Amino acid sequence: MKKIFSLGVVGLVLGVVSVCFAATSIRIAATIGETHQMNVALSRMASAGATPTPVTDLTGTGMDFGTLTKDPVDNNFRSPIFFYVDAPVVSNKTGWTITHTATDFANSAGNNLNLSTNVTFMKAITGGETALAVSKISYNAAKTRAAIAQSELTDGWLRIYYGLAQGSGDAPGVAVITTAQPTGSYVGTVTLTLSP
Repeated sequence: MKKIFSLGVVGLVLGVVSVCFAATSIRIAATIGETHQMNVALSRMASAGATPTPVTDLTGTGMDFGTLTKDPVDNNFRSPIFFYVDAPVVSNKTGWTITHTATDFANSAGNNLNLSTNVTFMKAITGGETALAVSKISYNAAKTRAAIAQSELTDGWLRIYYGLAQGSGDAPGVAVITTAQPTGSYVGTVTLTLSP
């Protein structure tokens, strides 16, 4: 009798084990779409240390330094105003670059302020910023600045400062605006291009 009982228990255990190994496959799927964009924001600073003011009209108002003030001591024209552009890229592509190009910062007669304007390229991060390899240059040099690679902006985003020459702390080759500079309205266009 013991032998029959033992065989019945073994049969019962084997039956339970075979049920545990039954399998059913279920498909799981997702598609990630491509995202590749640069979100450009312009801010105006009335002076160093001032609270930035967003400029929402990039093509109408843009970077307007206003009417420059002549210094009564040295008779040079300056402005305490400066601007900065933040250009974070949201992308799941790799190997992208940002190219900075610009037209002359000129009046209708072709006179320009290209060598009287500083342009500074920075990598901004939350809570700070660091200078890029080619950082503070003249507007003239910035017209065709080499592309900024994605690898230069890892964990941050591109920030570019624009300001008129002050007579100290300016980029190499940048000089203040003297009374020899012809009067009139000076305008130009800066273009940032994300590639590919």
